[in-house]
Amino acid sequence: MTCDCCAADDWRPLFSENDIRLGHCSQCDLHSIEEIPAGDVRMTEMEEGHYAGTQQVLDARRQLAAERVLTERFSRFVSQAQRHAPGGAWLDLGCGGGLLMQLAQEAGYQAEGIELNNERRQIAEEATGAPVHGAPVEDVAFPDDSFDVISMINVFSHLTSPARTFAELRRILRPGGVLVMATGEITEGARAHHMLNWNLGDHLHFLGDRTMEQYAERLGLTILEHERRWLPDEMFSREWLTVKGRSPVKNGIKTAIRVTPGGLKALRAVMLRRQAGSAAHSGVFVIAAA
Repeated sequence: MTCDCCAADDWRPLFSENDIRLGHCSQCDLHSIEEIPAGDVRMTEMEEGHYAGTQQVLDARRQLAAERVLTERFSRFVSQAQRHAPGGAWLDLGCGGGLLMQLAQEAGYQAEGIELNNERRQIAEEATGAPVHGAPVEDVAFPDDSFDVISMINVFSHLTSPARTFAELRRILRPGGVLVMATGEITEGARAHHMLNWNLGDHLHFLGDRTMEQYAERLGLTILEHERRWLPDEMFSREWLTVKGRSPVKNGIKTAIRVTPGGLKALRAVMLRRQAGSAAHSGVFVIAAA
């Protein structure tokens, strides 16, 4: 398969989950599943709230509840944007329940969103009173230089062609504007046990060590800021225990651990030792047009 980032034909398999294989490009480190779904297939999945045939995405109400748990983290994204583009028009791709849009509005930005899931889009529109588009950004046909800030929080991994999306974002980003992006990153030597659940099929791509730099060079972008945090340390936290996922059983376990004295400390001791060699990280980038 041809790499979306560097166009090399050097995809090498790593492991499988849900009968879906994850591999990586040896030239730029982009990690991707073996068969990327067509854009119309992916659009249907997002609209209907499922992926890989039978796997379900988080429903809209739980999505909004999860965002609220992460309010402090979302506020930091606004602060990062303000350092480079202190006002103007803000577009949030994959806006979910609309919390980041609300925070941007409170900071003085004029916000719009894109959300492909119908229920989430309705909640975001109600919460913000702002336009929320139900089509991929490439199909909305925004005019050139439309936005001072574009945010893409936990969206990169769901894109069928990140290069195509980046090119469109560069076109609609105003001079001096920035893209704030948070996504998963994988360093060398990823194994299946490095994550409790990779959600392959919903997640299509992960950045590697060199990937974003190569996207930037290819597409005329400049990386202004890059923060990386080891994902197990971020996951096994009180925030993670508070966020409700798709499984009632796992939600019950997380609640029991959270309310048990010493429960979180014991969990961290076990899981951080078990995942000591994990190659999974979370990354936050602030990116401008070169």
